[in-house]
Amino acid sequence: MDLRRVMAAAVISVTGLGLAGVAVSSLSSGVPGLPGGIIVAAVLVLGGAFAIAGPALYRSSVTSDHLLRVAGWNTLGVVVTVAVLALVGTFQAADGGRVAAPLLSGAVIVGVSAFAHVLIGVNDVRRIRARTVADQRRKAAVVNRFVRHDLRHAAQLLIGYSDQIGGEGLPDDAAADDSDGDGSNNDDVAAKIASIAQQLSETQSRVKVIDELLEGEPDTRASVVVSDSLEDRRTSLTDGHPDASLRIDSDGNPAVRGGDHVLTAVVELVENALEHGGDPADVRVRERRVGDEVEIRVIDDGDGFPADERALINDDENETQLRHSSGMGLWLSKWVFEFYGGSLTLGTNESGDSEATVRLPAAGGS
Repeated sequence: MDLRRVMAAAVISVTGLGLAGVAVSSLSSGVPGLPGGIIVAAVLVLGGAFAIAGPALYRSSVTSDHLLRVAGWNTLGVVVTVAVLALVGTFQAADGGRVAAPLLSGAVIVGVSAFAHVLIGVNDVRRIRARTVADQRRKAAVVNRFVRHDLRHAAQLLIGYSDQIGGEGLPDDAAADDSDGDGSNNDDVAAKIASIAQQLSETQSRVKVIDELLEGEPDTRASVVVSDSLEDRRTSLTDGHPDASLRIDSDGNPAVRGGDHVLTAVVELVENALEHGGDPADVRVRERRVGDEVEIRVIDDGDGFPADERALINDDENETQLRHSSGMGLWLSKWVFEFYGGSLTLGTNESGDSEATVRLPAAGGS
């Protein structure tokens, strides 16, 4: 049972029960004239609507966070209106004035205010959901473009290698990919095909992570010390770069909030640095606690991130069919960090080195 959801629905229902209680109490004590009857009826309708709305919203498809948001708006309407009515009533009493049936009069005003604030909350949630859907569509478009590119490229290479095995030679695209051998050996072709399969497997793994981000909610209970986890993976990270240097420095080994996907995203940055750094690459990972956040910088001695890449990842420009980044790894990292309330910024330091800066919420007690 989601306690947040129960609490949000209960807040809305309690508002309705309170209004209905005031109306019933007024009926039992007698309501003077038609205007009084109309006011009691209005309070009863509002109370019934709120009482029914709580369970209905609990069973709806509205997320718990959004339901809490609506309940918050409802509470704001009740609290602010009651405070204003109390202030006005105090002023009138001090001036010798008197309000007929103050409880009932106040109830109808509170009910209308709460109803208006719930509508504001619903509209607020709809706006957030619309923005979320637009963001998901943008991510889906980016993923779709990368997947189509990878599949098309892999298909072209596989057709070329199959033709070679059949004695027809390699097409230009496959020949360019075969620069380290003459392509006449079936073992060499098999190795090329295995490499393609590995690349497709990596693409599939990235798509799986992105799909989980789109469908899930962040687990704020999980935590990971990135520097420690990178040390555990040092061998696998440098296997393909035997001459590269990888230095991992941490100031106190602070933990960040997030699960395994956080480490996956940082690994993407490190692998990117190892691949595009100098010859051989010199990669440095620096981790430190800054206030309520953990800052992780991945630095390499390459030529720096391309200007277009920086502008897109840093949200300075929007991706289009004609203007887009060259790899899925950086997008994956960016989306993972944002999913856990963090950020990714690409830049160049004073020495001209490429620098990817990650900021993530620190885990409690770190």
